[in-house]
Amino acid sequence: MYPYLLPDVFGYNLPMYDIMIMIGLFVMLAYVARRLEKKDGYTRKQTNKLLLFLVLSLGITLLSSYIVDGVFHFIGNFREMTDSGLTFIEIIKESFGSVTFIGGLIGGLAALILFIKYGYKESNKDLRKILNTIITGVVIAHAIGRIGCFLAGCCYGIPTESFLGVNFPHGHSGDVSVYPTQLFESIFLFILFILLNKVKSFKNMEVEVYLIGYGTFRILNELLRGDDRGSIFGFITTQYNTYPSPSQYLSLIMVGLGVYLLLKRKKTNQLKSG
Repeated sequence: MYPYLLPDVFGYNLPMYDIMIMIGLFVMLAYVARRLEKKDGYTRKQTNKLLLFLVLSLGITLLSSYIVDGVFHFIGNFREMTDSGLTFIEIIKESFGSVTFIGGLIGGLAALILFIKYGYKESNKDLRKILNTIITGVVIAHAIGRIGCFLAGCCYGIPTESFLGVNFPHGHSGDVSVYPTQLFESIFLFILFILLNKVKSFKNMEVEVYLIGYGTFRILNELLRGDDRGSIFGFITTQYNTYPSPSQYLSLIMVGLGVYLLLKRKKTNQLKSG
């Protein structure tokens, strides 16, 4: 599509994927900082401390994303690669190298929760309120980041002859039009971001809405993905992938966790009102 900002600047190409990721993270931090101070009632000092924890957790997010994606590909491709005569080290090198958003989300949120729980001692700490704000920021960052995927030509869909088909000469081998699943996800996430901010019934339930909404969408969008999704406990094999894909399993866990939190919240409210 358009993988680089400029052809060559001082011998270095500027990847649009990296640029969009950085823009997404900047917008997320700006949104979270503003909401923590203007809507959630935190002081500038408290907000800065929470932003520091968020930045630290982003590093763990990247590491977790890399490891989870590599493990899934290693498990799924181990037998095939072994049959091809590759050594164990060569299989590892072939499996690791890309990232997965959901794997990063799990590691990053776990790290953030630990940072806040043990490193944020302020008396007005409200973990649920903080997570509601941060997860909404994650949505807008993810939406912008997926545009980077589209420009880079990664995370593409299965071939299609419909008017939706897009060709990715730099990211997809062959002159084949495929579904722009990156844009499908980006559009969904922008809509979800707006809903989380505007729908009053979603107030204080952003985490639950996100887990159920994005988890459900990702399960469906995976069916259109044409890139290598990895494989673990797959039951259905098509020309392009094996299903359920690792991301579908993780998405199902997200949906289940979201439903559990909703039911727990409902039960708590009933006890309070009773």
